[in-house]
Amino acid sequence: MKKMSNKVLLLALGLTIGGYSTSLAQQQGAGSDGIWSLEEAVNYAKTNNLNVRQSSLNRELEQADLNQSRASRLPSINANGNYSFNTGSFQDPVTFSLLTQNARTSNVSINATLPLFAGFQQVNQIKQNSLNLEASEQDYLSAQNDITVQIVTAYLNILFANEQMNVSDLQRNLTREQLKRTNILFNAGSVAENAVLDIESQLATDELNYITAQNQRDISRLTLMQLLNIPTSEDFQIEIPKIPEPDENPVIVDGSQVYDVALQTLPAIRATDLRLRSAERGIDLARGAYYPRLSLFAGAGSRYASTSRKLVALEQVNVGRVPQVVYYDAAGSESDIIYFDQFSTRRIDEHYGMFSQWDDNLNTQFGLSLQIPILNSLQVRTNVQRAKLQHQNAKLNADIARNNLRQTIEQAYVDAIAAQRRYAASLQQVNASEKNFRNAELRLQNGVINSVDFNIIANTYRSAQSSLIQAKYDYTFKLKILDFYQGKDLSF
Repeated sequence: MKKMSNKVLLLALGLTIGGYSTSLAQQQGAGSDGIWSLEEAVNYAKTNNLNVRQSSLNRELEQADLNQSRASRLPSINANGNYSFNTGSFQDPVTFSLLTQNARTSNVSINATLPLFAGFQQVNQIKQNSLNLEASEQDYLSAQNDITVQIVTAYLNILFANEQMNVSDLQRNLTREQLKRTNILFNAGSVAENAVLDIESQLATDELNYITAQNQRDISRLTLMQLLNIPTSEDFQIEIPKIPEPDENPVIVDGSQVYDVALQTLPAIRATDLRLRSAERGIDLARGAYYPRLSLFAGAGSRYASTSRKLVALEQVNVGRVPQVVYYDAAGSESDIIYFDQFSTRRIDEHYGMFSQWDDNLNTQFGLSLQIPILNSLQVRTNVQRAKLQHQNAKLNADIARNNLRQTIEQAYVDAIAAQRRYAASLQQVNASEKNFRNAELRLQNGVINSVDFNIIANTYRSAQSSLIQAKYDYTFKLKILDFYQGKDLSF
């Protein structure tokens, strides 16, 4: 029994620790109270969002390309070596004679090449990769800006859904109170049963409106958690800031002014301009292939063969007596045979080790290498044409980015003005419909109007409230977009 209790205790402890770890991971980046403010959410997403992290990796790849292009100006040094077993006929790498026997051979070498001139391609490659690195850094900042806008959008959607829930809950409670009063009147015989049924139907509609707003809130919360790249949790909460009313903070900045500021500060525009400059360097890089290439080279190598023997000395060996006829007179009538000793030279050698052969057979070389391009299937000409087309495409991309930016800012400015006007009109509608709703409540209680007419007035009031909330947050979002393009802080 005691053993089983220990198992249960360990299981409970493990679940507690696991739950705490999950909660800690979900709240990482939030404040000490575990509630996410907009600033905390934006800062966390800039570091942990997957798209931002991928953009950071692309920046590191561009840095690696730049480092490699700089290193290409250094000498290239390579060593080679082989060791082989030979049977049958082969060429001795030391004496270059053909032999037929089992042997072991080896060759070692080291070579170095230093480029001296390559049509300024190395210089242009370094400059182009440097511009690409700067562009990727701007892409990284642009990715952070994009996730910031997405965070602000999801954050405002949660605030909007929360406010819709509050309004729906208030209307639901008012309808419940109205249903209680109507039931009292019905039990007293003052109203017909259809009045009760109409209020019950309205209460069901209010319940549906509340559930719809709640679902929208949950969807917006899920979107925000996914943007933050954290596990979903029911405990996830955001800070509820005070959103200023549109009539308290009217739009005063002109769209053209926002556009001028955005051109100077927006990373996406800087990235397109840097890639345009990079494409210009690409043309110079391609043209460099028309020039000759001059490089300095040096090398050293050696050989070994097991068939080689090291010469120690030469020994004269008597191979026997050889007869020779000697004539005593010019006519050759008198002659005699004399025997002479004959000698031959014999090699005295010993084992010739591998390292000794490498040392004795060492050879070196150095010099200059010149390569002059004459005709290479028109590849250089084609590459130059391709580089020019890429430059034109980069220029078009820069123009498209500017045009899209101008249109986006113009649209955001017009939308902000329209949302402000819509808010002012919705506010008047809410004030008027609220008075009508309060008056209708009194008339319904006194039996002056029926429940159908009351529900029509009540629905008009609810619709006006919903339109007012939507206009408020629509204006707030458009204003934040204008602030974003001006490089301003997006916090509330």
